Amino acid sequence: MAKGAAARIAAAPARAAAVIADDVSEGALRLKPCFDPLLLEGLDYAGRAVFFREAALGAKARAAFEAGDIRAALLALPPERVAHLPFPAAFLGPQGAAPPPGAPRAPLGRIAAVIPNRERPELLRAAVAALRGEPERPAIVIVDNGSEGAETRALYDALATEPDVAVERRPAPFNFAAMVNRGVEIARARFDPAAFLLLNNDISAPALGWLAPMAETLAAPKVGVVGAKLLFPDGTIQHAGVIVGHGGVAGHEGKGAAADWPGLCGRMAAPHLREAVTAAAMLVRVEAWEALDGFDARAFPVAFNDVDFCMRAGAAGWRVALDPRAVLTHHEGVSRKGPFRLGRFLAHQAERTALRLRHRTIGRADRFESPWRDLETLGEIVLRTPRREPQIRF
Repeated sequence: MAKGAAARIAAAPARAAAVIADDVSEGALRLKPCFDPLLLEGLDYAGRAVFFREAALGAKARAAFEAGDIRAALLALPPERVAHLPFPAAFLGPQGAAPPPGAPRAPLGRIAAVIPNRERPELLRAAVAALRGEPERPAIVIVDNGSEGAETRALYDALATEPDVAVERRPAPFNFAAMVNRGVEIARARFDPAAFLLLNNDISAPALGWLAPMAETLAAPKVGVVGAKLLFPDGTIQHAGVIVGHGGVAGHEGKGAAADWPGLCGRMAAPHLREAVTAAAMLVRVEAWEALDGFDARAFPVAFNDVDFCMRAGAAGWRVALDPRAVLTHHEGVSRKGPFRLGRFLAHQAERTALRLRHRTIGRADRFESPWRDLETLGEIVLRTPRREPQIRF
């Protein structure tokens, strides 16, 4: 055990039945997030730097602890009673083989995809193809924002003949959040889904089989939102979760990193919890959507509506997850590129300010990042020296 570690662990709050500490494993520093039971199910990220209060363990956790199954003991505890010590408390040698993940969960039920669109029929075709290639074919709702092109109208007419497709033309001032809300409303009335897939029109699928993992993760306890891993067309990462607090607002984890970037404590190998994910490809439980009344189209008409939604979901007790097994290509911003407009710039600044005020993102410590990590660096793990030593956290 590292010098000073025992005192830090002993000082853990009384409600902590277990403490997961950072460690040095085979010479490499392993930084960890706050307790992530979803990640622990698929990846033994906690390792052996775990410390239990025997007197605080219930029967199930105690039995697993006495059997030497650290992971099972942690998963048997209420998540709010497992703390994280951001301090390298132990120096460890090689670990044994990790136990295999559990059996896959059954999906919740039917999925309806909602795609906001304006013109760009070639993009929309690719987005629809990404859905049509999946074994469990979702219903599709397209909400159009004033398209007038003959090719786009012809595509809509063709799609509208299919029984599981709905197209609504909505020639109003651009408001992405309002389009999504309207699409969900139509999907509920027409298809009665168990979950909504919010999908940008500039998404394509490099391979089949991306939706089923997201649906499986959404079926995990208390998970209300699941995001996908998105790549730029050049194959580098565009989004692997949202870091809340980046730049005083929020930024995309892993941006610019190689597609096989492992991320913090190797978590890109398994589904894991996040503060937020992007709505470019976001699967949402109907119950979570209803509880939160959808996107806030007034405060966040264009940007940060997804981050705001995820933050409100977390505050309401829902978990937000990223499933890196779901890999899509995001042709980011292609459908809305144009010359600089002062009005658009000022509107974006207003949305940034709204997010900062509502969720206090300036200086915010993202629970699922390490406090030792420089959160201004997205595509690699760069360490920083905080003003104060990080304390045990939940």
